[in-house]
Amino acid sequence: MVFHDLIDLYAREGFAVGGAISPFLHPELNPNAGKDLTGMYIYRDGENRAVSGGGISLSEVYLIETLGAARPAQRVFGIGCSFGWSTFALALANPGAKVVAIDIAHGTSAEGLDLTNAVAKRNGLNVKGVLSRSPEGVAPVVAAEFDGPLDLVFIDADHTDEAQLADYLAVRPFLAPDAIVLFHDVFLCSMTKSFSQIARLATGHEAHILSRTATGIGILVPKAAPPELRRAVAAFRDPFAAIPV
Repeated sequence: MVFHDLIDLYAREGFAVGGAISPFLHPELNPNAGKDLTGMYIYRDGENRAVSGGGISLSEVYLIETLGAARPAQRVFGIGCSFGWSTFALALANPGAKVVAIDIAHGTSAEGLDLTNAVAKRNGLNVKGVLSRSPEGVAPVVAAEFDGPLDLVFIDADHTDEAQLADYLAVRPFLAPDAIVLFHDVFLCSMTKSFSQIARLATGHEAHILSRTATGIGILVPKAAPPELRRAVAAFRDPFAAIPV
C-alpha cells in the first residue's frame, strides 16, 4: 500500500504528514479562502516544512499506485520535487524504476531536495532529486540521467497555462510511444486551456482530466493502451452526464 509506505517513510525521518481535511468538516478551510488542505503537508516540530505547496492528495497517491499496477514504468521523470512526497509515491508504485525529479529549490524546497536524496539513499530507493529549472533544464537532466525514453512523467511545477505547455513541450521529445504523462492541479489552478492545447499536440495519446482526483489531474495515455490501463484511467473519471449533477 503506497500511501502507508509513504507515511512510514517520513515517520522514520521524524516528520508527520497531514492534510486531506474535509471542507465539509472545516468549511473555513475552503480553497477559495486560499487555505486548500486537500493535499498533503510535511510537518516537524509543529511547523509545516513544505510551505511552498501541498503534495499530492490521498486520491492522487492512489491514482499513481493504480497506474503502476496496470502498467509499471522503468524510467520516471518529475518536474517538481519539493519534499519528495510525489517523487517517492512514483518510486513506490513502480518498483525497480529509476525516478528523477527536478526542482528549483525555492524556499524550504532546498531542504526538501536534500531530504529526498538522503531518504532515497537510506531506504535503497533509486530516486534522485536534481537542482534544475524547467523547461530549460529538462533536456540536459533527462539526457544525463536516463538510458532510454521516459515511460512516465509527472508535471507539477509553475501552475500557469504557459508553464504547463512549456514543460510538456520540453519532455515531449523524450517520451516513449506508450508513455503516460500526468499534469497536477489542472482543474484546481485553472489550466484547462493549455491542457486542451497539449491534447491537440499529443496525437498518439488520449487526453483526459481525472475529475475524481482532488485537484483534477490531467493525463495523457497512449491510444493503444492495454485494457488494464484503460480500466485504471476510467476509474478516476466521472461519467460526463454526472458532472453537471
